[in-house]
Amino acid sequence: MAHRSVRVALGVGGALLLAASATACSSSSSTPSTASSTPAGSASATSSASAASSASATSASSSTAAASGTCGSIPNVGFTDKSGLVSSLGSFADSYNGLNGTVYKSPWSTWKGATSNVKVGILIDGLTNPFQTELENNLVSGLKALGYATVALAPSSASVTDQLQGYQTLLNDNVNLIIAQVQDPTAYNSLIDKAAKSGIPTVGVLNEIADANAVNVVPNSVLGGMKLAQYVVQQAQGKGQFMFIHGIVGAPIDTDTMNGANDVLKLCSGITTNESIQTQFQASVAKQQVLSYLNTHPQAVTGVITAGPFTSGVIQAFQQAGRTVPVITNNGLDEGGLAYWVQNKATYNGVALANTPNGLAYATVQVAHKMLEGDGVKLNTLSIDPPLVTNDDLSKYVTLDPSWTINSAGTASGPANLYVSNDFIDAIFTK
Repeated sequence: MAHRSVRVALGVGGALLLAASATACSSSSSTPSTASSTPAGSASATSSASAASSASATSASSSTAAASGTCGSIPNVGFTDKSGLVSSLGSFADSYNGLNGTVYKSPWSTWKGATSNVKVGILIDGLTNPFQTELENNLVSGLKALGYATVALAPSSASVTDQLQGYQTLLNDNVNLIIAQVQDPTAYNSLIDKAAKSGIPTVGVLNEIADANAVNVVPNSVLGGMKLAQYVVQQAQGKGQFMFIHGIVGAPIDTDTMNGANDVLKLCSGITTNESIQTQFQASVAKQQVLSYLNTHPQAVTGVITAGPFTSGVIQAFQQAGRTVPVITNNGLDEGGLAYWVQNKATYNGVALANTPNGLAYATVQVAHKMLEGDGVKLNTLSIDPPLVTNDDLSKYVTLDPSWTINSAGTASGPANLYVSNDFIDAIFTK
C-alpha cells in the first residue's frame, strides 16, 4: 500500500475538479478553540498554525483507525475539531470522518446578517470545464431566486494573483458576502480577514479555506475515497491488482481521494496497487496512459480507483487493449463513463460519487442565505458526504441522457436536494 500523500495548492480551472479540503487529517481535538462573537481578524491568526500542526498527527491517526477493522471496512479516521461542536451534530458528525481540514467555531455565529439591497460576490476558479460553468450558473440562479443581486467573476485559474485581484474587486463593489472557490487554502487569508473586519463573510465552495473567518461548503473527498474503495474491494472479493489513477499528484481531490482509498486497503493483504499513472484530469490522457500500461503489464486488473472525471478514457483503454473492463470508479460523473455504465448495466457493476455541481451550488446558496438571514452559523465547515451511487440507485441521484456515448464530454447533474439534506445544513446554524 502507498503512504499517505501530501497535498499541494492547485487551481481547479486548470485541472478538472481539484476539489475538497486543504490541510491535513489528524486526531480529533477534544478542546474547543476560542472564537470571538463578532467577526474579527484574530479568528484566523491561529488557523494556519493549527492546520499545520495537525498535519503531523495524520498518519498515526489513520493507521491506528484502519488497523482496528478488516479488509474493505471503512475506518474511523481522525480529524481536527477545534470547535468542539461536531459531536453535537448527531448522525451528521459521521460526514466529518477523515476530513482533511480543521473545523473551527465560527465567528459569524452572532452576525445579524444583511437584508436590504443585498449583493453577493462570486469568485470561481476559472471556467475551463463543464463542472465549473454549471457550478457558477447554479450559484447565480440560486441566489437570484432568493432575491439577491450577484457579481460573478471567474479570473484565469492559472494565476493566484488574478484570483486575489478578483476578490479585491468584489470588496470594492461593496458586496455583502463573497462565495469563493479558492486555489490555495491560505493565500486568500489576509483579504478574507480584511473583509471579516468590515463585516463581510466569505463562504468557501468546493476547496477548503484554512481560515476560521471563512465558512466552508466542501465535499469530504477522504470519506468519498474510502466509500469508493470499499465498493471496489467488495466487487473484487478482496483480491488482485488495483490501479489508482491520479489526476494531478498533489491536487486536493487527488490526494484526499487516494488517501481515503488507501485507508480502506491497509488490511487487504490480497490486493496490490499501482499508482504510477497521472492523467492531468483529462480522459484523452487517461486513455493513452492506461493503454500504454496495459500493453506492457499483462497481469489482470481487478479494480480501478480514479481521482476525477476521466472514467471514459480508462474504459476505452481497457477495451482497446482487449482486456476485461473491471469496476472503475466514476469520481466526477463524466458523461462518457456513465454512458458505458448504463449501456452495460446487466454485466457491469459501476460505482460513482454523486458530487453534482448543481447540488454543491444548492448547498452553498442555502448556507449563504441562512447567514444573510442572521441565522448564526455555529462552525465553519459543512463537510458533505456525497451519495455513493451503484446500479440500484443510479437514476435516483444522476440525471441520465440516453444520447450519451462513451465519447461524450461533460459532467452530469442530479436532483440538487439529494446532495446534502436541509436538516444537515440547519444543524450547523443556531436557528
